[in-house]
Amino acid sequence: MRISRGIKLMAAACAALMSVSALAACGGGSSASSSAKSDCTPLVSNISTIKSGTLTVGVIDQPPYSSYNGGNPEGMDIDFIKQIADANCLNVEWQQASFANAMQAIASGQIDTATGDINVTEKREQVVDFPHSIYLEGVGYASKKGTDIKTIDDIESKGIKSIGIGDGYGWLEDMKTVFGDKVKTYPSSVEMKQDLEAGRVDMIMEAYGTAVDEFKGNDNIVVEYANKNPDKRINSLVEPPEVSYPYTKGNSSLGQAFDKGIEKIIKDDKVKPTLKKYGLDEGLAAIRDKQYVVPITK
Repeated sequence: MRISRGIKLMAAACAALMSVSALAACGGGSSASSSAKSDCTPLVSNISTIKSGTLTVGVIDQPPYSSYNGGNPEGMDIDFIKQIADANCLNVEWQQASFANAMQAIASGQIDTATGDINVTEKREQVVDFPHSIYLEGVGYASKKGTDIKTIDDIESKGIKSIGIGDGYGWLEDMKTVFGDKVKTYPSSVEMKQDLEAGRVDMIMEAYGTAVDEFKGNDNIVVEYANKNPDKRINSLVEPPEVSYPYTKGNSSLGQAFDKGIEKIIKDDKVKPTLKKYGLDEGLAAIRDKQYVVPITK
């Protein structure tokens, strides 16, 4: 996914939230305990959340990772958040959010966390904390059936003349360095998708999960998980971003609850089946032993 999606943080929490009516007005957190579900034993006790016994989650519309869906969220991140909340005896309250306001909403205590394929980055770590990663983001090649791009070398050998990449994507500059004016920059995934389907561009490089969702049911487009064949010229293929659930800086109890919950999901081997459920390559489960944090680009 686009590494730079969430870096344009708004200056003030309340101002950031004005455009999202579903988010609450400015306010502080409260100490929660297992009282939310008295019949279960939490992985972590005395968890501090905005609402006692409840995890307040901002849902960014980024399928297949998460979709607000009129207040009935769905997606891979939603499945994982429910498991983390259950393991810590917390109820969940969903609120609609966007990449433009989610980090500041967490930082200022409007929501406890957010979902939507959120990468762990140095820029975001300036305003929020992250627990352990749960899966990789990954890059996807999407091309017409019969072209079937699987590697960077295929781009040359199969005569690709144009490559669509979204503005701000982490692999854009590396691809420009390697392929020069073959790279066509797009303001959003919508235009890229339209041009590929119409034949105005030979292939696109999109966030893998987004590409899988965009072309679901389209038998004329083939999506490949690009990180299966890393190329040292394209750093995002060698060092794919990792995904996790940001929380308010210094909230150690919530951080521990996330860590323990994610550890349980991984230990119980729930990541790969969930990836498969949403049509994604199981290779996205291969997170590093030491969390990879996307550096700030100069």
